[in-house]
Amino acid sequence: METQAVTIQIFGRTLKFNCPVDEVDALNNAAKDLDARLTNLREKSPHVGSDQLIMTAALNISYELSKEKEKSSEFGDRLKMLQQLLDSALNPNN
Repeated sequence: METQAVTIQIFGRTLKFNCPVDEVDALNNAAKDLDARLTNLREKSPHVGSDQLIMTAALNISYELSKEKEKSSEFGDRLKMLQQLLDSALNPNN
């Protein structure tokens, strides 16, 4: 897997990563999203320290991810149920 050195800016900090070439755009988009979230939090809470803002953003992202996983799991369960219904309708003797 070929990697590429990538430099990104998040919350006024410059960070360098080695990233798979086909994931560079995704990394840049993620960095922009995180920077926007942190900037938004800073505007809402100008007196809160950077560490707390970073932890708040991380917690928000983790919460959103867990909700998406729940949705995905529910969708998967529904698909399995539909598959079983189709199987039983197409094969009534089983």
